[in-house]
Amino acid sequence: MILAIILPVALSIWLAMQQAKEQFYSELDNFSVRVLARVQQVADQAREALNEADAHAATTCSPQHLLTMRRIAYTHRYVQEVLWLHEGIPQCSSLEDHQVSVTFPAPDHITADGYRTWLTSVNDLGLKHKMTAMGSEHHVVMIDPESFIDVIPLGHEQIHTLLFGTQRNQIIISSKPLNAAVWERIKHQYARTLTLDSTVYRLHRLPELGLAIATWSSTVPLQKKLHQQLMLWLPIGLFTSLLASFLLLRLLRRLRSPRNGMLDALNSHAIQVLLPAHYFAAEWKDRRRGGACSLEATRWQFLIAGYFYSACRTNRADYPLNRRYCTENIYRSRYLAAAAPGDTHLDKPVG
Repeated sequence: MILAIILPVALSIWLAMQQAKEQFYSELDNFSVRVLARVQQVADQAREALNEADAHAATTCSPQHLLTMRRIAYTHRYVQEVLWLHEGIPQCSSLEDHQVSVTFPAPDHITADGYRTWLTSVNDLGLKHKMTAMGSEHHVVMIDPESFIDVIPLGHEQIHTLLFGTQRNQIIISSKPLNAAVWERIKHQYARTLTLDSTVYRLHRLPELGLAIATWSSTVPLQKKLHQQLMLWLPIGLFTSLLASFLLLRLLRRLRSPRNGMLDALNSHAIQVLLPAHYFAAEWKDRRRGGACSLEATRWQFLIAGYFYSACRTNRADYPLNRRYCTENIYRSRYLAAAAPGDTHLDKPVG
C-alpha cells in the first residue's frame, strides 16, 4: 500500500527531472551543433578560396596574381586576407604587393586533407589581435575567429560558447570571458557535462579538426523547465497513486473477506467438518422405485463469519454416517442476526 502511494509520485518527479534535463541539455547541444555547422561552413569556404588561389597560372606576386587574391578575398565572406608565403614569410597578399617582415610559426594543426591551421597574432600592423589562418603549400587565408561563433540561440536562454584547440589547449574564441579556474577544468574535461557554480557546461570534441566546443548556461532555465514539467507530471502521478490505492484496497478487501477465505480453505481441502452419526436423520426411500439413499442434515448448518454453509447432500447409499462429513457447497446467507435458534428456515439451503 505504501509503495502504491509513493511509487507513482516518485516516478512522476523523476520523469519531470529527466524531461527538464533533457530539454535543457538539448538546447545546449543544438547550439553546439549550430556552432559546429558554422565552423564547417567557414572551413569549407577557406578550402574553396585556397583551391582558387592555387589554381592561378600567373607569375607569383604579379599584378594578375594580386588581382586574383583580391577577388578571392572580396567574394568569400569569411576570408579577410589572402597571402602567398615562401618559407613562412609573406611575399605578397590581397592587401600588400610587397614582402612584410613577419614569419609564420609552425602550424598548430594539420587536417586530414593536408591543410595547415594556425591561431596567430602575427601581422605587420602592430596589433595584438588573434586571427585564425588556414593554408595550403604557399597560399594562406586569414579568418576572423568571430566568424566561428556568429550564431544566435534559438530560444530565450542566454547561451555562451567557447572554441579552443585540443592539441595546445589554446582558446580560439569565446563569446564571454571565462574564469581561469573554470578554463582549467574544461580543457582537461573529457566527460560531456560539467556543473560548476550553478552553471552547466557541455563539451563536444572534434578530433578531425583538432577543436573542441564548450557551451554553457545558467541553471535558472533548468529550474524553470523543471517547474513546468512538475506541473505536468505531478498531477498524473497523484492521480495514478490514488487510483492504484483504490484498486488495491478493493482487491485486499475482497481477498481478506470471510467468503474468499473460506473458499480458499475449501479449495485447498484445509477444512473438514466432523459430525457424529446421531446428528443425522437417515431417511431411506423406496429402492423399488429406483430411488437412492438420501441423507440430509436437519437443523445442523453452520454460521461462520456471516456466511451460511448448508449441509451436504449425498445420494450414495453406502455413505457411512460416522465418516467425515465434508462441506462441498457454499451459499451466501441471508441476514441471520435476527434469526432465533430453532427457526425452521435454517434447515434448508439458501442462496
